[in-house]
Amino acid sequence: MFRGRHSKVYVSGDRAVKIFHPSFRYNFWKEVRYLTVLKPRGFVPRIFDFDPEELRIEMEFVKGICIRDFVEIKDRDEIRRVLEKCLDICHRLDRMRIQKEEMNHPGKHVIIRSEDGRVIFIDFERAYECRNPSNVTQFINYMMSRSLREKVYVRVPPKEVIKDYKESFSFRAYKELKEYLFG
Repeated sequence: MFRGRHSKVYVSGDRAVKIFHPSFRYNFWKEVRYLTVLKPRGFVPRIFDFDPEELRIEMEFVKGICIRDFVEIKDRDEIRRVLEKCLDICHRLDRMRIQKEEMNHPGKHVIIRSEDGRVIFIDFERAYECRNPSNVTQFINYMMSRSLREKVYVRVPPKEVIKDYKESFSFRAYKELKEYLFG
């Protein structure tokens, strides 16, 4: 069993069962909503069932490694590949105007699947829609931690490049930002 602030998660075979504390009914509905909306995008666990009475969500259990552990044991090229994929997902969320939260400390919220190396984002109970989301910029802050930046050799982007991205979330501005980060 895993225990969070808003819920408990039990694992049963290939499924995870997340049960929310009664005072977090709204978080339950946000989790159901965002997992449903984002499922076709391929970077969230699949929902099998949910029960509003019990505040229970039965979803795919993602077998893999959390990003916090992944960056400690993998080589530079593998880490860069995963960071780029995470940044792409953050850009997709920004373009959809969904603020996930926790992307400046994604340690437990990003899982790299064991079987195929796919990147999966979990825990959308704090997500919300907004006009100016900051998933990409939050994730860049995470990548700028001294140990990660030195291990992977990402460059600190100039404020103008980030500002250009934040003004439009355009593919052009994102490509420029990403090229600056990864060279």
